[in-house]
Amino acid sequence: MGEQGTGGTFCAQHKDTPTGLRCGRCETPVCPRCRIHGPVGIRCLDCGRPPQLPQYQVSTPLLLRAIGASLGLGIAGGLILLFLPVYGIFYLIVTAGFGFIVAEMTSYAASSKRGPKLAIIAVVGTVVGHVLIVALLGFVSPFLLLGAILAAVVAYVRLRQP
Repeated sequence: MGEQGTGGTFCAQHKDTPTGLRCGRCETPVCPRCRIHGPVGIRCLDCGRPPQLPQYQVSTPLLLRAIGASLGLGIAGGLILLFLPVYGIFYLIVTAGFGFIVAEMTSYAASSKRGPKLAIIAVVGTVVGHVLIVALLGFVSPFLLLGAILAAVVAYVRLRQP
């Protein structure tokens, strides 16, 4: 794969870079720029990547369950927030809790998985809840907008990868 007609070995990624190094697993030629030092020797870019943790591997059925939970909780939470008699700083505290609950229930629906896909799904759930509030109220207040941002940030931070 990395062999040239001159008899030298060239990096599989950088075709113009001669090298004497090979991946310890698949024998692919690698140059000093491409090599990854593993616990048992040099690896190429493909073999040197650590596997993704099972906690962050989310299947399509789990993603669909998470979407349903996030949207359902977002709509229910939006209705509850609409009729809850809290204003000002207390509204922001409640919306932070709303973002936390949406994130946790989204994760729970996906068998306690986490990751960027689930974080975005949870953010969408919080935004849907606040869009519902705006649609029913007919106006946007600064605390409503700030509460939506706070809920979305809390939801995202709760489920993103570390």
